[in-house]
Amino acid sequence: MTYRSLRRTVQAVAVTTAVLTAGLTLSACGAEKKDAPAAPSGWKELSGPTVSLSYPAGLTEQSKAERGKLNDAAALRSEGGRPTVKVSIQSGFANASNGDDAASVARALLMATTEVKDTKDAGIKGAEGAKRIDFSYTGTGVPQSPPKGAEVNGVVVTGVDSAGKIYSVRIDAQAGKLSDADRTKIVDSIKVK
Repeated sequence: MTYRSLRRTVQAVAVTTAVLTAGLTLSACGAEKKDAPAAPSGWKELSGPTVSLSYPAGLTEQSKAERGKLNDAAALRSEGGRPTVKVSIQSGFANASNGDDAASVARALLMATTEVKDTKDAGIKGAEGAKRIDFSYTGTGVPQSPPKGAEVNGVVVTGVDSAGKIYSVRIDAQAGKLSDADRTKIVDSIKVK
């Protein structure tokens, strides 16, 4: 190969690489999630120190004493004294430096009691690297949980906020008690500070 042909090959590779990189960068920018949509009429807002979100009517926000030590905020719907839908916000419960670390922590916590189904990018604006973890479990009937044998599907959205603090939003819902559309609207409403 002559010097001239080697030079042309290097130039062609450089141009191709630049074009592909620009295309990938532009497509990644286009994939960024838009601002969280306005909450549907009748929905309420749930806020923690790091995260806020909207949740549907029919859920009731819990007081600090009701929600337990680990939750910054929580709202639920109960039937027969048992939760059928619960949305909760947690923060600062572990150390994580990015969304992948946060997802590893969340998966480890979930794997003890649930079947983890999928982990993917959550696409939360202002929360680059946030992950969404889908899971399911069968109710055990222990106090403060769904009835024994109830099929529960859930989602955790986790990441690290702008101050480097881990956060998590968890949505647990018995089968048929929260529509997929409403679950999606809750996830889409998440705002990270």
